[in-house]
Amino acid sequence: MLPSPIQLDGVAGQLQMSRKARSNPPFTPHSPRGCVPHKGTVSAKISLHTSHKGMLHKESMSAKTRLRSDALPAYNRVIGAAFTGKGASVKHVEIWSQAKVRHLLSGETLVLQNTPADAVFLVVSGRFEIRAEGRALPVAEIGAGEPIGEIAFFAGGLRTATAIAVRDSVVLELDRASFEEVARRTPAIYNQLLASLAQRLADTTARVARSSVAPARTITVIPAGHDGIPPEFFHCFRAVFAGCGKCHFLTCADLKERFPRLKLNDPTIVNWLNALESEYELVVYLTDEKPTDWTRKAIRQADQLVLLAYGPATGGLNAAEEIALAVHPASHRRLVRIHDSRVPFTTGTAEWLRERDVAMHHHVSLEDDQDFKSLYRFLTGHAVGFVAGGGGGFGPAHAGIFKAFQELGVKFDILGGASAGAAVLAGFAMLLTPAEIDFGLEDIFVTSRGFKHRTIPRYSLLDHVGFDRALQRQFRGAQIEDVWLPYFAVATEVDRAGQGLYLMRRGPLWKAVRASCSIPALLPPMFTDDGRMLVDGGVVDNIPLAPMKTLKSGPNLVVHFGTPSTQPYTIKYESIPGRWQLLPRLLNPFARKKLPNVPGPVSILRRCLCVHQNPDLLPIESPLDLVLAPPPFPGSSFIDFDRHSDVFEAGYKWCMAQLDKLAAEHNPALEPILATRN
Repeated sequence: MLPSPIQLDGVAGQLQMSRKARSNPPFTPHSPRGCVPHKGTVSAKISLHTSHKGMLHKESMSAKTRLRSDALPAYNRVIGAAFTGKGASVKHVEIWSQAKVRHLLSGETLVLQNTPADAVFLVVSGRFEIRAEGRALPVAEIGAGEPIGEIAFFAGGLRTATAIAVRDSVVLELDRASFEEVARRTPAIYNQLLASLAQRLADTTARVARSSVAPARTITVIPAGHDGIPPEFFHCFRAVFAGCGKCHFLTCADLKERFPRLKLNDPTIVNWLNALESEYELVVYLTDEKPTDWTRKAIRQADQLVLLAYGPATGGLNAAEEIALAVHPASHRRLVRIHDSRVPFTTGTAEWLRERDVAMHHHVSLEDDQDFKSLYRFLTGHAVGFVAGGGGGFGPAHAGIFKAFQELGVKFDILGGASAGAAVLAGFAMLLTPAEIDFGLEDIFVTSRGFKHRTIPRYSLLDHVGFDRALQRQFRGAQIEDVWLPYFAVATEVDRAGQGLYLMRRGPLWKAVRASCSIPALLPPMFTDDGRMLVDGGVVDNIPLAPMKTLKSGPNLVVHFGTPSTQPYTIKYESIPGRWQLLPRLLNPFARKKLPNVPGPVSILRRCLCVHQNPDLLPIESPLDLVLAPPPFPGSSFIDFDRHSDVFEAGYKWCMAQLDKLAAEHNPALEPILATRN
């Protein structure tokens, strides 16, 4: 059963004082510490009226209530974000003046699929997952300033999805009778609101590429395990986050100092905490060492949990973790492993993750602020990703392009690729330099002749043993979860028609690279411990931008090598000789020249791998995604890596020229990537 509406009396932009409370001065987040807020009651509806200059004045209604004037700017921001994005109009404000205020606890359902759409909602604070029957994962996430159920409300019929609060949340609820009452008084409101909703629907349709990971407005930090966290972590954590944006830290001591005589569930505290979300880009809750009432409250206020781990994993979950993991799903959790110094890869992350299923894990070094800044970008939706497409022997160009951005001071926060792109970025995830990666390519493909050992074609055309050994040598036994930068590779699960994309984020790094590079027929497939057969990731997604968007929001650099140029074929199929006709003609140099110009197996294979990399079909989110498509460089070919150094250097020079051009054009997609420079 849904909870009954609960009225609030101070949250910025949504709540009102009753007549009883007006004799006391209003409390805001800017009030001096120690100020005792009012304890007035609140009516069941919000009443607001504005003049043409935006000044508030009282409007007589059943409860004689009004919206506090100090809260009006935040109120307008919420409504404006929901419908116009440019601030709320008087008509929009008048509509929501009839709304009820509702509290939902984490895990409670706001609307159920297949029930009548008899109300529309506006999220004041908190977050909701939208789930549809038959879908294992949420189809969307809705946060503060966004409406819920508006399309079904105006279209009529039943709800098409279920909305569940993933943290304690506050919404405004407008039922059909209240809306129609306003519409009768001001008929133009109906058309205006429908026009806004139509525009919102169009914008949503156009933004199908948008990341499914919503930026956090509130996070709760909880030490994991039983060994404690170094004090210097919190010193740097506070300093860096405060310097990166408008960030507010909150402890139990802070709350007691501000509200010395109030309990945590007092409406005044609840309202003030919600108001902070309108005031700051990020609110950070720091829990107590033990599972106190404050710790429980902080957990319920979080959009995302940040679990802090230091040293080896011992002793299982602590009491606060058990509470937090019971409240928040894995999609809203992060693990941060704290280290004294930065290394290419560490050990023991799998042990921390064994009992803590999380959406993302991070490695943070205490030696400087670099990793703290990266963590802040992840939390606030500004993390920069590098997506590297497959391309075989064209892949070394990725190293040159990475070098060009690195020399500009760009910091990539997460790396992911397919095939050759996965191999190159795996080295960068281990903090290798571009020169070290070029040396590794020399070892794998030239010294070890990774793609030149033919074999009896029982399992593949090429012998994989030398290639596998070279990969193991270069990646030194590292696990994906232990490399310093977040990383993923994609492969194709060939036995799952229509669901073939396989995302690899844990396990041996060399095996992930090997699976992503398992060119069908040329190399044997890779097999997982749970019985999956994997081949080259380029078969289903040669430019894995979509998987990147499932892991984080924010800008991306996307590099791919386009599709092979083709001309109409003038070949008659009947002219292709059989084996007995082909052999003597191949041995005769004059007859060989007259063979039909049919593409060879490798050329056809490359074209097959390019079927799913049409750049026009990429989920590009302008202006956040910068797409670079380097041309074929001299010496590059699909399976020949002998001139990898030439391709690497050519990619670097080409990218430097492109960056100069993009900077001169003030390219909007380049600017958020360059913003990571110190």
